[in-house]
Amino acid sequence: MSKQKLRVHQTDTHHLISNLRGEVGEVITSWTLWRSLRAQANRLRTADLKADLANRDLIFLDVLSTKIEDELVARLSELAEQKIGQLTFHFAATKLQAFESEVRAFATAIRKNRLEEKRNQDISHKVLPESWNDHKHRHISYKAVLRCLALAVRLMKQIDRSVLGPAAPYLWRETRKKRYEPMSPPRTGYLLLPHMRLSEQARARIVLEELAEGKKQVLSEVRTLVNGQEATILAAKEWGGLLIGQRLVMLGEYPLQQLTSITTSNPPC
Repeated sequence: MSKQKLRVHQTDTHHLISNLRGEVGEVITSWTLWRSLRAQANRLRTADLKADLANRDLIFLDVLSTKIEDELVARLSELAEQKIGQLTFHFAATKLQAFESEVRAFATAIRKNRLEEKRNQDISHKVLPESWNDHKHRHISYKAVLRCLALAVRLMKQIDRSVLGPAAPYLWRETRKKRYEPMSPPRTGYLLLPHMRLSEQARARIVLEELAEGKKQVLSEVRTLVNGQEATILAAKEWGGLLIGQRLVMLGEYPLQQLTSITTSNPPC
């Protein structure tokens, strides 16, 4: 077995996917910061170029905005690299043996929009031209960066849907609500995505979708007291759901650890 194949084999799937999601989360956070800085700078900018050049607050925002943009470009470029053992979509696709075409499409977009070229020439892994005359500034439009960011987030969500199952879209929606309240470091919130607290309605839909997809061990038998009588009921322990008669009842807390007794007007058959 080659060194790369051994690395793929020995890497835990959830460890890889969680940390890859954390890296995408860092990219999302950089974008929200960049957008905010751009908006603040635009509010300060005037039609008087000389006055703008003398405005220290505006200069500070422009410098900080450029640095955040560079970080965003660099991180997106690194996600597109064909490397094993690093946080890349290629590594995840190789581990999962899936999403090869989607990963290639993302890498193509990174190159087509010149993000990789921008990183290598202006940000990191810098290539030094032979003379001053050979230096060139490479401008990447806001739309190009946003397009590549959207592809990265979409691909990460597809990977999570494969690994986490039907719960993934609901967990991502909860995480999106906290986009402008990031943890420190920002990747932490995305590493914890599988543990986001979901509403009873969302959890009920997840249970039904898991059953429809034929996921194993969604429901398991639980011995308890129902209206004071010993009975066996089916429970979706992971999501805190009980099958009472023909009705799926969601508990306020989950996962289900212990069920001592329940009282219901609709006992199980």
